[in-house]
Amino acid sequence: MISVIFSTELQATEKVSSPPKTKCFIDVGDAHISSTILERQGRLAVKVNAISRCNVLQENVVLTVKIYKVGIGPPHLMVEKSTQGLSSKSRGLIVKNQFTYIFCKNQTKSKYYGLAYSKALINGKQYQTPPVWSENTIELRCGT
Repeated sequence: MISVIFSTELQATEKVSSPPKTKCFIDVGDAHISSTILERQGRLAVKVNAISRCNVLQENVVLTVKIYKVGIGPPHLMVEKSTQGLSSKSRGLIVKNQFTYIFCKNQTKSKYYGLAYSKALINGKQYQTPPVWSENTIELRCGT
């Protein structure tokens, strides 16, 4: 669920005697039925949230979240959405992607998980995380 990134690479680029270690990682939530979408739109939707956290300023963050459905054969990519790197919401110690979802077509049970990764500019250098998966594959009453 959590992937630590940047620390050794960032240390190597700084020219100080005792550089602080960075603690940058992505949290990926489990797939779930979005209560907000249900309340506001009256529709069922599978949603996965992700957050990029860092103890130093991250800029131009492109945080990508994918939702996969597990079934016969390999997992199926259902939706992929990313934050906009130039948006004011894509900078800071915390950047969120809370808009990756897909509407249910019916209430057939299906299993889902999320995957996320990000690119960010930290101290003037571009970094990319490895992919991070949801901790659990969740069965939901949501056929897509």
